[in-house]
Amino acid sequence: MHGLRILGAAAVLLFLVAAFTPLANVLNIRMAGTARLEPSDAIVVMGRGGADGDGVLTNRSLRRLLRGVSLYREGLAPILVLSGTKVETRSRLELARGLGVPETAILTTHEGLTTKQEAAELSQLLQPLGRRRILLVADPIDMPRARSLVERAGFVVHPAPTAASGPSGPESRLGLVRDIAIELTALGYYRLTGAL
Repeated sequence: MHGLRILGAAAVLLFLVAAFTPLANVLNIRMAGTARLEPSDAIVVMGRGGADGDGVLTNRSLRRLLRGVSLYREGLAPILVLSGTKVETRSRLELARGLGVPETAILTTHEGLTTKQEAAELSQLLQPLGRRRILLVADPIDMPRARSLVERAGFVVHPAPTAASGPSGPESRLGLVRDIAIELTALGYYRLTGAL
């Protein structure tokens, strides 16, 4: 009985720390690593969350696209590569064109359903063109796994994470803690299976 009380108290304490302190935000920032915004051969915007049936992008997918378009406008690479599902890449392509990126500067992939598959598609698309140095756009918590897989596919990766400050409300912080736990589990799985 005493052990259950300790376990319950620990769970409540963990909940309070996760919801009402900046712990999740600090973890999010640390997972992003240091951005290295340098001239590269391509800007790669990894897929995230897709789009609904009407082609409306999720918040995370949109945020990544806007970061990639901003880097393109800064002249950091001549090509913008949009990865993700077919619906996601089609919606991103239309929006990028609407934001002034010429269609001739946009490449897309759309078969990869996992980060590992996306990395393989990027390799098939960019390496024959001699484009090996990339700015990789992903959310902070996704950056460690995405970066490792893309590097393993033969690229020199310069991280360009989206904004890393994170949420300020308790409910959003709990969501971020959940997302971090999922990402760390996926990272562990990839390492266990030898994918990383």
